[in-house]
Amino acid sequence: MSLVLLRPLWLLAWFPVMAAAIWLVRRGPGGGWDAVVDPDLMPALRRLGLLADGGRSWSARLPLVAAGVVAVALSGPAMMRPGAVWQALDPIILVLDLSPSVVADPRLLGDLQAAAATVLAGAEGRPVGMMVYAGDAYLASAPTRDTDTVQGLVAVLGQGTMPIAGTRPDIALSMARDLFGSTAEGGLGGADLVVISDGGGTGVRTTEEAARLANDGARIWALVLPRAAEGAPPADPAGLAAMAAAGGGSVRPVAETAALVARIAQARTARFARDPQAAGSFRDFGPWLLPMAMAALFPSFRRSR
Repeated sequence: MSLVLLRPLWLLAWFPVMAAAIWLVRRGPGGGWDAVVDPDLMPALRRLGLLADGGRSWSARLPLVAAGVVAVALSGPAMMRPGAVWQALDPIILVLDLSPSVVADPRLLGDLQAAAATVLAGAEGRPVGMMVYAGDAYLASAPTRDTDTVQGLVAVLGQGTMPIAGTRPDIALSMARDLFGSTAEGGLGGADLVVISDGGGTGVRTTEEAARLANDGARIWALVLPRAAEGAPPADPAGLAAMAAAGGGSVRPVAETAALVARIAQARTARFARDPQAAGSFRDFGPWLLPMAMAALFPSFRRSR
């Protein structure tokens, strides 16, 4: 589980704290009195205890240390509680490219199926749906927590699955927006669409559809197959990268599917951290940092001789 900040804006308090620390360092051990007191009198004033000894100047910095710790505590470093369940509908939607440039090569189809299986294995209880596309797009499975059912569908994909040849990822993204954007249980807010493709057919329309989905609260991620089938147009990883960027996600090769799954989980946790309704799902470590700030202040209360 990754560490998140529930109230990150409190870290801005570090700027005045750092400014005060720089001012203290530049001020020097004399506390500014060097500029107005005769240098010959300074040792005598220190001996009388009227000025702090230069060797003890660290004590003046302890309140700044405490302030820095308090700022971190108020920012709310937290981790999601084990077993916490978020009830809102935030599905993972597999969007699989079954165009001829993919399914004509059994190795590419195998890479696509293996990547989809890895995404399913890392769903962590989230509902998972599946869409497939070529010249047109179809919903193969509505979001369900029964990932074994979706895995069974992934396993039987082949050259004869799609009735219309071609490659239109923009139609798939548009259909996803129509299918899930109007549901009464939260719509696309928090949904993660994972497109697994060689990048064929991506372009301006695909990027525009990805931006619309992101505007509705979804995120678009992409897994790039290493090449296109023999005789097909070359793969277009740059097109997938542009689509993912417009959709608020990122792109990875299929060999790094596990890393993308981890990144999706991190983005989901960060979204929950910004949602007041999900605050109870996190363990806030901020209060445990406050005793450290108090300990930093203790030397400031000691009696002087």
